[in-house]
Amino acid sequence: MKKMVVTGLILLLSIGMAFGQADKGGIAPCLASCLIGPRVGLEMNEGQDIQQSEWIALGGAIVGGSMGGVVGAGLGSAISTGTRAYMAYEMGAKPNGFEGALASFCLGPRVGNELHYRKIRTVEWLRLVPCIQIVPALMISFEAFNGKTMSEIEVKEGLRK
Repeated sequence: MKKMVVTGLILLLSIGMAFGQADKGGIAPCLASCLIGPRVGLEMNEGQDIQQSEWIALGGAIVGGSMGGVVGAGLGSAISTGTRAYMAYEMGAKPNGFEGALASFCLGPRVGNELHYRKIRTVEWLRLVPCIQIVPALMISFEAFNGKTMSEIEVKEGLRK
């Protein structure tokens, strides 16, 4: 069941991206924020594309999550963590060192990538709290669905360093 839901979400994301985005918002930015990272969908509304390392991390999470059994679970976890670490290195560590890599790995790829000029949002920090992490994840996804951009949020919340 879990595999079918994730496969359906990926299919919706792919279909949404295939038909392009004439307008801001919609299902593709919403799913990108939900599945890849909090700022991905918000920046898709600004016209930015999903980067290669973000696709690799998403693929690793899908492959890793679909592996079952005693050996498969360990291998799946290693695949998922490894691809996420690669994305954190590419997007966070190269531009911002260890702090960027840590932010990319824990909070999302673009958070660590933009760490040198944009602060981390309070709602992004709340994604680290175990029992309530789904609420901020959904809030950010709905912002992307409604067409908000990261630039608008940066001005509104005073995130510029």
